[in-house]
Amino acid sequence: MMLKFRSAAILLLLLVFTITLQAQEGAPADPNAMITWPPPVYVVSGEFTIHGSANLPNMTNYFIEYRPLNEDQTIPDENAPWLPATLPSAAPVLNDVLGVWNTTTEEDGLYELRLTINMRGSAPVIYRLSPVRILNFPPPFAAVATATPPPQVILPTVQPPPIQASPTATPFDTTPRVTATTNANIRRGDSIFHEVLGALRPGESATIIGISDSGSGWYNIQLANGSRAWIAPSVVTVSGDTRNLPRISPPAPPTATPIPFTPTPITQANLAVSSLTLSVDPPRCKETFVITLRITNFGTGSTSSSGAIAVQDVHTATGTIAATTSGGFPILAPGQSFDATIPLTVSTFFNEAHRISIVIDSLNQVAETNESDNSVVRDYTLQKASCS
Repeated sequence: MMLKFRSAAILLLLLVFTITLQAQEGAPADPNAMITWPPPVYVVSGEFTIHGSANLPNMTNYFIEYRPLNEDQTIPDENAPWLPATLPSAAPVLNDVLGVWNTTTEEDGLYELRLTINMRGSAPVIYRLSPVRILNFPPPFAAVATATPPPQVILPTVQPPPIQASPTATPFDTTPRVTATTNANIRRGDSIFHEVLGALRPGESATIIGISDSGSGWYNIQLANGSRAWIAPSVVTVSGDTRNLPRISPPAPPTATPIPFTPTPITQANLAVSSLTLSVDPPRCKETFVITLRITNFGTGSTSSSGAIAVQDVHTATGTIAATTSGGFPILAPGQSFDATIPLTVSTFFNEAHRISIVIDSLNQVAETNESDNSVVRDYTLQKASCS
């Protein structure tokens, strides 16, 4: 039995590491328009952070998409749509985080990634990376049997040396610290939209002062010269006791520089929500439910790009935002529909009225004949469940 499980493990490793790299679009790749992490032939799982650069002159925005591959790296269907891995962003990125890909929504297997950078006045720049393997559910492996301990050897009694005073033990350092795992930018605030103040080189450490109260997970750190800055959790490892870190309010993101207006080409696409369902209806407090949103292109032309979906849950009586999340959809042909599944958890104001507000193409990436039918709402009463 042990031999069978070990053979299965060896075959799985050989399958991953004998996959060859497919050609990228636009060789050689521009270092200002490429994905640097993950590398080709890499196993990803969970919410995976994608690194790289999208830093071209006249760039309007960028986004990352993916599609499945056969085990021999061929494409199952040339007409299959690319699905959004990240939301579109207009902020330039240089050797930093491009976005986070939630791989848990897809089955384990081989996939191809595509970075698209839209340009003002010219064709988009595209960088493709394949293959990468999603492996959220690895096959079980047999546990290694415990070795039988060797026979006990009885040694002759030896007179112990005179007892000497032990030196005072050095107390364990519990100071919370971050240590850079790569060239890690430090910034004025807790997002990639804030100004870069410097960087930690691989292996360099800094003391953690607190964590952002915005929910971004970024750390406020103190450098050796006494100055403070913010750093992302995806580019560092953390040591020490972080249980009692104070919550610190970061600076507001800088105001975006207006992008000069470019006339939108005439289009015949028109997106609208054709159905909305909840997996648990009505939702229950502190229990995740799934919003299934069917988006249909009712126009006579294809959409110009993929787009983003913004979801917001509001306490009706006070107008307080109880929860937010987001999703995306691919390019849609005339008459084509796409079912977006978006998880959401609401943990406040149970036994009271709530309203879910959803906006498709929330970043206005898709030109349409009618922009007035891109939103939908759903009212419900949040059930108490396990909340108290």
